[in-house]
Amino acid sequence: MDQLLTQKDLSERWQVDIKTIERWRKEGIITPCKGIPSIRFSPQYIAELEGVKLERFSPLERRRLETENQELARQNEELKRIISDVLSVTAKAVNF
Repeated sequence: MDQLLTQKDLSERWQVDIKTIERWRKEGIITPCKGIPSIRFSPQYIAELEGVKLERFSPLERRRLETENQELARQNEELKRIISDVLSVTAKAVNF
């Protein structure tokens, strides 16, 4: 059985700060193994994220972009609601 990887292992492997690994984990970009008391990653899962298949974006980058896209869609809906409220109040003021 392959040894599970720590966040420190990943930060060294991917040459990023450990805080980046922690942020990606909290944002759901990378997912640790379930059912163990510490944060560890399966080597097979990490190999998949590193892009066994050649794609325009690595799976890791794709997941980050999907997460960012979902957040932007949520913000867009909130802004639409705010604009609608402002237009409603403005229309009432003009008709006053």
